[in-house]
Amino acid sequence: MVKPRITITSDDRLEDIDSPFKVIAGPGAGKTHWLVEHIKNVLLNSTKLSNISKISCITYTTVGAEEVLNRLKDNQDKVDVSTIHSFLYSNIVKPYIHLLKDESGRKLVNIYEMDGHIENVATKGKIYKWQREVNNAGFIRDQKKIKRCLENIDWVLDNGTFILKPRNEYLRRIGRYSIRLEDLHIYKKISWDDGIIHHEDVLYFSYRILKEFPIILEHLSAKYPYMFLDEFQDTNPIQSEIIKWLGDTGTIVGVIGDPAQSIYSFQGASRSDFINFFLPNLNEYVIGNNRRSGERIVEILNHLRQGDTIAQRSTHNQSNNPIYYFECENEIAQTLSDFHNLRRELGMGHDYCILTRNNDSVKRLQNIEVTDVWTSLNEADSDRERLLKSLITAYKLVEDGRNELAVKEVIRSLKTDKNNILKSPFQGSQFIDSLSKRSLAVDLVEFLMSEIKQSFNFTLLVFYQILYEFLKAKGYNLIKITRGNIKTLSEQISIQELIENLILPEEKSTDIRTIHKAKGAEFESVLLYLDDVEEIENIIHPEINSENDDTRIYYVALSRARDLLCLAGPPLTKVNKEKISEFNIIVKKKSHNN
Repeated sequence: MVKPRITITSDDRLEDIDSPFKVIAGPGAGKTHWLVEHIKNVLLNSTKLSNISKISCITYTTVGAEEVLNRLKDNQDKVDVSTIHSFLYSNIVKPYIHLLKDESGRKLVNIYEMDGHIENVATKGKIYKWQREVNNAGFIRDQKKIKRCLENIDWVLDNGTFILKPRNEYLRRIGRYSIRLEDLHIYKKISWDDGIIHHEDVLYFSYRILKEFPIILEHLSAKYPYMFLDEFQDTNPIQSEIIKWLGDTGTIVGVIGDPAQSIYSFQGASRSDFINFFLPNLNEYVIGNNRRSGERIVEILNHLRQGDTIAQRSTHNQSNNPIYYFECENEIAQTLSDFHNLRRELGMGHDYCILTRNNDSVKRLQNIEVTDVWTSLNEADSDRERLLKSLITAYKLVEDGRNELAVKEVIRSLKTDKNNILKSPFQGSQFIDSLSKRSLAVDLVEFLMSEIKQSFNFTLLVFYQILYEFLKAKGYNLIKITRGNIKTLSEQISIQELIENLILPEEKSTDIRTIHKAKGAEFESVLLYLDDVEEIENIIHPEINSENDDTRIYYVALSRARDLLCLAGPPLTKVNKEKISEFNIIVKKKSHNN
């Protein structure tokens, strides 16, 4: 029997801490505050925690994990805070992957070479090897389309059976032929034989390990008698199934989320899994208030959310600024200037963010030329591209205030074989142990922070030579760039171009970013930039419960604002101007500098 929903505030504490629960909380409801206080409440009052057991807290992003850890302060030793991939890899895949065998009885993955999980990048070498094994090179020739298809594949759980296919089915079609689904498994096998597992494989392996060896569930449940999962509206069906298994085994499971903020369907997320999530004796709670945004902003959020069960009230923010729409065509710089002038007029001197739908629009707003430089580098030399991408990523992570993550990124880039010998682009038989690897990673991060600022306008070839000399002084030898496509390319590419065209999966301090990267953040002032006049339709005629994410994406964007919310986009039709005036949005005419 389904229990009735209970309305609570973010300051309420649950008396019943030993029943599973689901919390539905809209934007600005204070759910992170509630979650942290609930964890503290469990730590204080639980009789299920022992000296060796812990609470598991799962967040959607590493930025979210850092935020929870910061708020827990002195209570961190009894709580494991991580992303779902990190949790599953550490507790299931890494210790138990050796149990999985193929049809011939061989280990499914080369455990001696396995070192974490990475993004799926189909290198030229991997594609060549794959085509040779599946024997399709004679009729499927477009390498770029093959690469796009292989990098888009994911595991789909269908009635207990796994299907490996591209998230976008049309990518299988290349010219007059289609890549066979069974051939995609060969691509995975090639990677696994090299000890390489991709992010999407972590869920697949975890499911299989627990399904085939259910005794591991009992061990996990004893280790983690409580598991709380934030942002569960973006859960994956495979993840949902694993969490239910843990709940059935004895772990007290709590899921927290908001169906109206589910925006990752392109990655296989299923909002219906959160809506329909159920465990025996589950309690369901709703936090209805909005502590973040001013009254006008909450009004438009409620308009977007019409047809949903939550209608928020603004409770903590007394600001009542109008919402503005800046009409602009190609004069992006002028629109940004108008936004900042308005902020000054209204005395908004604190944090702000400019949000837009995709990465190309971010580059345009930053006035950066978009190039395919990293793909070109990967095609020329995938080993060097991997190392350089990790180093530039580490540099950007430090710039984003995430130093420890930067060091971990560099450690991951120093690939070794089972004998701890460094792999290409290092040369010879150079041994490095884990302690030396961390020490070298710290040195490399310090080197990057001082050197890149000086090398910003240098070519990659010049920077690579400086890196070569630095590593040589530390006792490690890179393979020099002396000839071939990599030499030609590295003479043409600047370090600035590499930095500007590298996109971090998460950011927490950039002023211009995609809407997806602003998830969980808040700002005093927000400008939402719309590329297309049609995008305003998602705000005027919202469909918050649609299978399509569009309305929910703009809902997430608008709900980031505390005090000032602005939109910018192409000039509106007369009808749309009248429509948005009904929501008290003031249209600012195009301004021109004389």
